[in-house]
Amino acid sequence: MDKQELRAPAGAERMRVAEAREALAEAVADVRQTALNVSAWADMGAGNLPQAAWDLAHSTAFPDKEANARRVSEAFTVDPGYLYSKGIDNLAFGTAVQTMRLALNELDAALNAVPDPE
Repeated sequence: MDKQELRAPAGAERMRVAEAREALAEAVADVRQTALNVSAWADMGAGNLPQAAWDLAHSTAFPDKEANARRVSEAFTVDPGYLYSKGIDNLAFGTAVQTMRLALNELDAALNAVPDPE
């Protein structure tokens, strides 16, 4: 087995990380956009949710986006089904946060699959 064959799995795992980061960036963009029309912040979770969403919306570097996405995810504690009664804009934000959570979970799984350097 040559070096190219040995690197192939690691390359695929790194590609999975890159794809997961791209999916997270798209999910963050959706959260940013839907947060503009939220009117029921108090009904969605922890008191720091509006600040966490603001910080996420103003993040520029990927590490900051990821950290702020995690803050929003932790602060968003309402069951999304409850948001049906709060209007479409609030429901859209809740749905975007749920999608972002899935992207964060995929990123975590992808990062955990990358082998440690030898």
